[in-house]
Amino acid sequence: MKRFHMVGRAGALAALTLSLSACSLFKAPSTGARAWQDEVIYFAMTDRFANGNPANDNGPNRDAGDRADRTNPLAWQGGDFAGLKAKIEEGYFKRMGFTALWITPVVLQVPAIPVGDGPNQGKAFAGYHGYWAEDFRKIDPHLGTLDEYRALIAAAHKNGIKVIQDIVVNHAGYGATLTKTNPEWFNTKADCDASSNKTTDCDLAGLPDFKQDLPAVTAYLNDFVKYWRDTTGIDGLRIDTMKHVPDAYWKQFFAAGGVGDPARVWSVGEVFDGNPAFLARFMDELGAPSVFDFALYFAFKDQMSGAGGNLDRVADVFAQDGAYRDPTRLTTFVDNHDVRRFVSEVTERGGSAAQAAERLDMALSTMYLSRGTPSVWQGTEIAQAGLGDPYGNALGQGNREPMDFTRLGGSTLDERLGALAAARGKYRALTRGAQQELWRPNGGAPVLAYRRVISGVRGVAGQPVVFVVNNGDTELDLGSLSGGGIPLLGTFSGTALTEVTGRTNTLSVSGGKLVGRVPARSVLAVTAPGGSGAAGTVNPALPEVAGLTVKAGDSAAQLAWTPGADAKVAGYRVYVKTAGGAERLVNFAPIPATQGSFLVRGLTNDVTTTFRVVTVDSAGAESRGVTATGTPGSKNTAKVTFTVDARTQGNGPIELRRFDTGSQIEYPMTQDTPGVWKTSLDLPLFREVKFKFGNDSAGAKNGGYEAPGQGDRAYVVGTNGNAYSGTYDFTEQPVPAATVTGRVTGGGQNLGGALVEATSANPALNYAVTFPDGTYTLRVPAGAQTLKASAGGYLDGTRSVTAPAQDANIDLARDLRTKYTIDGDLSDWTAPAVSVQSPAEGTFGANNNWLSLRADRDAQYLYLAYTYRVDGNSAILYLDTAPGGAKQADSFDAWKRAATFGGQVDGVNAFIARYGTEKAQLRLVQSDTATPEVNAADYLQASSGAAPEQTVELAIPWTALGLSGRPAAGIGLMGGIFGGDGYGAGDIIPDARSTPAGANTITDCYASCRATFTQPLKLP
Repeated sequence: MKRFHMVGRAGALAALTLSLSACSLFKAPSTGARAWQDEVIYFAMTDRFANGNPANDNGPNRDAGDRADRTNPLAWQGGDFAGLKAKIEEGYFKRMGFTALWITPVVLQVPAIPVGDGPNQGKAFAGYHGYWAEDFRKIDPHLGTLDEYRALIAAAHKNGIKVIQDIVVNHAGYGATLTKTNPEWFNTKADCDASSNKTTDCDLAGLPDFKQDLPAVTAYLNDFVKYWRDTTGIDGLRIDTMKHVPDAYWKQFFAAGGVGDPARVWSVGEVFDGNPAFLARFMDELGAPSVFDFALYFAFKDQMSGAGGNLDRVADVFAQDGAYRDPTRLTTFVDNHDVRRFVSEVTERGGSAAQAAERLDMALSTMYLSRGTPSVWQGTEIAQAGLGDPYGNALGQGNREPMDFTRLGGSTLDERLGALAAARGKYRALTRGAQQELWRPNGGAPVLAYRRVISGVRGVAGQPVVFVVNNGDTELDLGSLSGGGIPLLGTFSGTALTEVTGRTNTLSVSGGKLVGRVPARSVLAVTAPGGSGAAGTVNPALPEVAGLTVKAGDSAAQLAWTPGADAKVAGYRVYVKTAGGAERLVNFAPIPATQGSFLVRGLTNDVTTTFRVVTVDSAGAESRGVTATGTPGSKNTAKVTFTVDARTQGNGPIELRRFDTGSQIEYPMTQDTPGVWKTSLDLPLFREVKFKFGNDSAGAKNGGYEAPGQGDRAYVVGTNGNAYSGTYDFTEQPVPAATVTGRVTGGGQNLGGALVEATSANPALNYAVTFPDGTYTLRVPAGAQTLKASAGGYLDGTRSVTAPAQDANIDLARDLRTKYTIDGDLSDWTAPAVSVQSPAEGTFGANNNWLSLRADRDAQYLYLAYTYRVDGNSAILYLDTAPGGAKQADSFDAWKRAATFGGQVDGVNAFIARYGTEKAQLRLVQSDTATPEVNAADYLQASSGAAPEQTVELAIPWTALGLSGRPAAGIGLMGGIFGGDGYGAGDIIPDARSTPAGANTITDCYASCRATFTQPLKLP
């Protein structure tokens, strides 16, 4: 799915003349007999892969947004079906072992829309990605014709490659014709507001959201899927935004005889959620053949992208495989088109380009050797970087840059992918075998080991495979591990090992353990004939555990027992079973004999589960076991107290932002002492919550999210005394050893919200925001440091300190480049660019009256000065700075007022609000509701006067308004003296009694006194 901040909607669509010819039924070849667990998938974004036919680069050529433009990362680039077909025929995919090709949606896209902000502001944003459908049954001509699509599929089948077509049933494109011909098919804002399920009944980024529960919509969506399924010969479907569609639709979709019946067509769904229990529901309850393993993706991203990652968290994902009836049906991935590329995850954490390629190899190897069907995003074979969606990144920096085939010679990853695919084809255990843990770090050396075993398959194909991951930045000697190596527990019958991908290695078997050296940032996988190391052999002489208890949580249970002292017991294994189900082994590698508890995860909620704990001897034989029962459920909770030292963030406010539910949940926190924030939450017991602390203040760095380039925080509810504490911005990096404190002033005035950075360290982490009194607390490495302080309207100041240090004060000089002195004295406003006088009283009386408004500008600043009288009310000045914007202030999340904007006012993009004699607030208008405050240190303001007489003066950098410079079309200004939330104004400017006059009005003062602005003061 294409994710970005909404930027506006396309206008009326041009008439389309493209039509499809009558289509005959295409049959897929014998490739359909191959099970999907045996596939290896390559994901290509058609427009960004290969240009085989330049004649179609401009598609229908409806407008400039249709035309290919390699200078615009949001425009069409020219890739097409012909380019994909040529690459198939030259053996590009087959050489790397890919057996299936997933391509982005092929349907006709809506016209491009304008970009309203960010690094690509003003450019055309086209549906090159395929997720903004205009017509669900027509091929987009940028990609080719229907006949060319069929030829692509035929060429793929001839070469033994299946084709997976991406589809969208959640939404249509911006302004799609369907929204005009069938508006009742789509959820409205009112529908969203009234819904108890915002995930399915609200739009994504403003895209028209289908009402799938309407029979006509269900039929329409089913019909278009059936059309592509039956007339093209595709082998599978990739289903976009799956969790945003109601369950009822999926149940009929996957039902026997349904359009997505797994007996007719395989599919994999995008369920953007890191909880295995949630992912499993789409396969095991709703009927999907497969879903993407986002839980494993998050573990790869957070734990394998740097040496500081914790492989225990990767093991925790695999430990929850019991949540799925068959985890081999999952589709796995390291990165994709919606997230930052894995290479950039590494470099953002400080890794070099060479290390990034090695870590990518390591993550891919782990994926290929683990359960599930691997899928690989184009560009991975050349270790392509990408900081994220091109919407928020400049040309050359996004994750969807066109494929550069000239770089293949500089990377060996393509060869590595081929070797990994060949190993999956040769050893059946890698595609169908059980995956059993042999070793995890448990907080120690960064090594993880699993075995893949399968029964009933003879010869080499049936041999077990053991793979070992070294996540560290140094070579690891397995003999240095506790116990002298990784216990193989009878996996192999011999000692002659073969590395399944052909890598040179020193691994061997000694005393039943795997020993040898594993290079830094790498994976080795070895095989040999199978041994006798299967769980389940009974040793009746073994004593049983005593005092087994079960504490049930959310999709998990904590088992506890009294460890024995008998020397015959080498450890414990745990089995689980539900009524009517088969018993399954949770841990093949025995729990240490001294351990008396174990957390079982991946359980089914609201189902009574029997747990059997057995003792294990040194040969791997087991006792008969002791049983106990428990019933996991989401209502099993625990209260957890979270504390974060966020003194570096000034006054905050700090909140906890949780990510493990599939959508961000924000929990407010309370400031316990200055800069230290707390909250206590009831959370599902034993659930691993993923979160970060966020700074909700206007001046927050990193978009208000802590720890740039670092992973989410993780906490298993019910552990560590039901408490979590941390230091803001340090989720993976250790907290710096030293603290620097001081004060930032400007011309002798304390500057709240100023930024202090340690430019000699890492300013992305080693920075502080000042409290309202100008004080700051900065965490830095000990030793010599160079500090830089900055605030809007002042020149940057620097200071050298030796950390730790106190009283490291910095005084900033005023930026004298401002045209006016911002001091509340308007005597220097002798010739402003525009000026309005409005002495006549409004309906609130003489003490609530807007008197004057002046405005001016230069290349750096917008200057505003106004006078008014106010008693118990607020003065609000609205700014129209760019095309688009809010048409009403009625739903703003702050300063909600009865105000409407139309006529010569294109919309409101920002406003300045001030109650009584308090400081003014500058807020940007990002939508009909969102009005985030701009950091007060990013602009200059001053006021004067004693209530009710007031003067306000501001110098606002254009950048503080989200603009790169002075807007060529000028800006519109209009203001008023307003009552409280939901109420209108008593006096406005300009109006009929102003000089010069304006056509703005106040109506219905028996009710709301709504202010209607149609003619602003225009500052050219």
